[in-house]
Amino acid sequence: MDTIPTIATTADWHAFYVDPYPGMKGSDRVVDSCGKCAGTGLYTAPTYVVDGEGRPYCFDCRGTGTRSRLVSSARATARAHAKAQVEHIDTVRAITARRAAFEAQHPALRDQLTDAHLSLREGNPLRDRIGYLLEILESYVGELTDDEVRDAHALLEQYHVEQAARRPVPTGRTIIQGEILATKTVDTQWGVTVKLLVQGAGWRVWGSRPSEISTAERGDVVEFTATVSASDDDDSFGFYSRPTKAHILAAGIRRHA
Repeated sequence: MDTIPTIATTADWHAFYVDPYPGMKGSDRVVDSCGKCAGTGLYTAPTYVVDGEGRPYCFDCRGTGTRSRLVSSARATARAHAKAQVEHIDTVRAITARRAAFEAQHPALRDQLTDAHLSLREGNPLRDRIGYLLEILESYVGELTDDEVRDAHALLEQYHVEQAARRPVPTGRTIIQGEILATKTVDTQWGVTVKLLVQGAGWRVWGSRPSEISTAERGDVVEFTATVSASDDDDSFGFYSRPTKAHILAAGIRRHA
């Protein structure tokens, strides 16, 4: 993908500059209220440094509440702020142009990734991978590399395959057999426990890891008996409880790495 150059704004920084002290000489001095202590002369955070009356004084103005500076210094600060404003405009225009070029080259890709991300449940590894690409698109970068675009289309293809394979989760007291897609350690009122996301034949279930397979991890194929109830908003997703007779059928690739 070609890199889009920064677009220089036509606005000169002088257009944003406002003389803070018109008519005054640069060698003149002005007295301003201290910005650190809001003119109180007092330091509000804990400190052992105090004045003769036991009051914690502001380090910037030394307790006076005011600061004296040259007009030339104030003008230099105003010029710096004007230049920073122009640079900000320049940056925003560059990001906007970069994103527009990417959207034109890959129409609807962002929307497709967003729709897929919203329809997937938290804990689904596919959701995390799609979310990572969306974060890049929403960041300063604003575009994806050619490799990331290929990854995006591959993830969308995987998403559509998963959606087509969806089946209602078996409910009631049943045997669950599937691959552990993800694990999560949570702190409950009964102590720390590990939750499992298990992929079955077109459905997924979520629940606590059975004590008989306390070493089971992502990638392992497991089997156990549990009571399953389907989610109210997704009949292919369920929650299981009271797991028993659990064992690991096959170790995942990670165990052999």
